[in-house]
Amino acid sequence: MLVRFITFGENPAVVIARGRGLFASRGLEVETTITRSSTEQMRGLSAGTYDVASTAFDNVLAWSGREGADIHAVAQASQRMSLPVYVRPEIGDWDDLRGRTLAVDAVDTAYALVLRRILLAHGLDLDRGDYRLDGVGATGPRFESMKSGKTFAGILNPPWDKQAEAAGLKRMADYREVLPDYPGGVFAVTTRWAGAHRDELVAFLKCLTEAAGWGNDPANRADALGLLREAQGIDDERAAKELAALPPATDLNLTGLQVPLDLRVSFGMPPGKGTDLAAYYDLHYHAEAAA
Repeated sequence: MLVRFITFGENPAVVIARGRGLFASRGLEVETTITRSSTEQMRGLSAGTYDVASTAFDNVLAWSGREGADIHAVAQASQRMSLPVYVRPEIGDWDDLRGRTLAVDAVDTAYALVLRRILLAHGLDLDRGDYRLDGVGATGPRFESMKSGKTFAGILNPPWDKQAEAAGLKRMADYREVLPDYPGGVFAVTTRWAGAHRDELVAFLKCLTEAAGWGNDPANRADALGLLREAQGIDDERAAKELAALPPATDLNLTGLQVPLDLRVSFGMPPGKGTDLAAYYDLHYHAEAAA
């Protein structure tokens, strides 16, 4: 049974499940695609090109029903995000960003809204025209845009933060200053695919639940770090960060999911299916997997 999985970077639960043979033991082949942008990812999920996405919950809010497909979060993909704001060397303070162009993935989803909230806390308002946003794509393209001088600030997730510092970019802020409860990523599916492929989805979630439990057991820490390091060709520091992002359990953090919904509403961008959080998640598949 093939599951076509699209993500911004290798998910630790997926890496562990694959490395420990959990997918194979349940007859699953998980084909991973690294996306270049949230637009590519969510449009592909909506169209049925991909089956499961690891993404920010705000992308579920923004895209459910947008191109004809209902999208739901079904499990927690990570327990936290790393969303530091970096700026070019010539930026000395927040006021230096006035009139500048800043790099985001897409201008109206996920981390663009987080960036807007951080800037608002420092007196910079997009609606007032204090700066501009350029939707250049995922973290790699954002870094390249900033490095080249096309844009002057942006959120750069690991491992691009290290490359940013090596290139002379400066860390300016972190999302936790203003959004301490912003949730980690989620696994999302369309209602159409989930209904037609219930067995595959439940088996996939069983594997992730088992992988998260194994990876969070202190007795397995050394083995988990080694598996992440070898599977992805990363160093010990990066492997430790990956393992730290592994959720203690894969059931959805509903309290956390309310934060991006409230943020979207506060910017006058309510999701198309309304403001009831329950319209954007489905607990049934995970409950079956956990049982």
